[in-house]
Amino acid sequence: MSYYFVSIGGTGAKVMESLTHLCIAGLLPENERLFIAAIDPDVGNGNLERTATALNNFAVFQNFSVGNDTPLFKNKISIVRPFPWNPTGHDKTLDDLIEFHHHSGTPVGKLYEVLYTRRERATTLNEGFRGHPSIGAAVLAKKFDDASDWTTLTAQIEKTIGEGDAVKIFLAGSVFGGTGAAGLPTVARLLRNNLADYADRISIGGVLILPYFSFTPTPHFDELFARSENFLPNTKAALKYYADKENLFDATYFVGDSVMTPVGEFSVGSANQRNEAHIVELYAALAATDFFARPLKAPKIFKYICRHERDKFSWSDFPASGERFVQFARFIFAYSHLIKPVLNDLISGSAKAYKYPWFVDFLDDVDLNAADVVNFNFYVEAFAAWLKQIETLNGREVFLINPAMFEANPARLVDKKLFAAIDGNKSKLTIHEVWYRLTEPFKFDSTVKGFGKFLRRLYDACAA
Repeated sequence: MSYYFVSIGGTGAKVMESLTHLCIAGLLPENERLFIAAIDPDVGNGNLERTATALNNFAVFQNFSVGNDTPLFKNKISIVRPFPWNPTGHDKTLDDLIEFHHHSGTPVGKLYEVLYTRRERATTLNEGFRGHPSIGAAVLAKKFDDASDWTTLTAQIEKTIGEGDAVKIFLAGSVFGGTGAAGLPTVARLLRNNLADYADRISIGGVLILPYFSFTPTPHFDELFARSENFLPNTKAALKYYADKENLFDATYFVGDSVMTPVGEFSVGSANQRNEAHIVELYAALAATDFFARPLKAPKIFKYICRHERDKFSWSDFPASGERFVQFARFIFAYSHLIKPVLNDLISGSAKAYKYPWFVDFLDDVDLNAADVVNFNFYVEAFAAWLKQIETLNGREVFLINPAMFEANPARLVDKKLFAAIDGNKSKLTIHEVWYRLTEPFKFDSTVKGFGKFLRRLYDACAA
């Protein structure tokens, strides 16, 4: 079995970010290979850039030798190129992409002029479809017919199936914006049609993300852009469409929020669009893990997720146990609090290695300035920052990981006692116990070595 995840638009990219963290933590159901693809005309989108950074971290971690009997870093990934696939090209308008000059003055051209305003036709699409799914639908319908780049994904899927493997494909995007609303049904239909000969070997799922944020445009902002007051009408129209197209997905997940969280500074798109992570995106990523765990030809399902209290999120609201996620969070905070400061002191010469038995046992022959060590140090901060954004959701209480864990920046325990109650449940596993566990004998597989060997030992030491 192979897993494919396709993000569509900016919201899809945010779901991919959450899914990447879940994969690094070992939360996919099996150790199958995960293929990652993205569709976004706004290739400079800041949210997509952050997701790409997390994916690059993931790629480096695949080189760590941690053994096959651990969930840590267990899934190998392959990024489908080009990443992301840009259906619009550079500095193109809708008129350019549908080649309006060929149709001007014809009945088709006149109908087109009725359907689209002058502004919709003349706006360059470097920053996406500006919350106008009608633009995205026209572009994608045209480009999917003649885009050789896009065939890379279907060719890869066909290759996987040809090698005797089955494939699960999961699509993620919003139904209230531009790219996701246009792309979800288009891509699902394209995959169905192009892979019709392999229908018994594939399953397609999708998470339809409903409105969960709002924004206030800059005064006198006169560009074409998404408007949050249109999100609900757009969603209503989209859901009616999906109700009539029940064969698009084998499993459909609906994830949204009854409270529209205000985002920070407004941006049409590009590098300035850097929205904080949101728990809805984590739910959507968990929907992908749920889909990958289903039998290939299970009955069709439509799922939506509820919570026990209107303004509170906790582990009881999630469809799966958070035990492994909590262990991974312990692992990250133990590294940040116990390990990283020591490594920095050893590099600077202000500490002596003999004072740290775990260093002598595991890291004495490891280059602490090597790219993989530096990369992991960066990831520890990035994961904690992502988790902090989810935990500090505006207007609601989120209690997955104790918010007090994030009082220091970068993340580090402000009170050692917090470690034993990292998820709000009192545990006997203190930060001191983790330290002692690191010094105890431990039997490894002979293939486990290097910096990965130490990370594996630290991760196992963080099991409750």
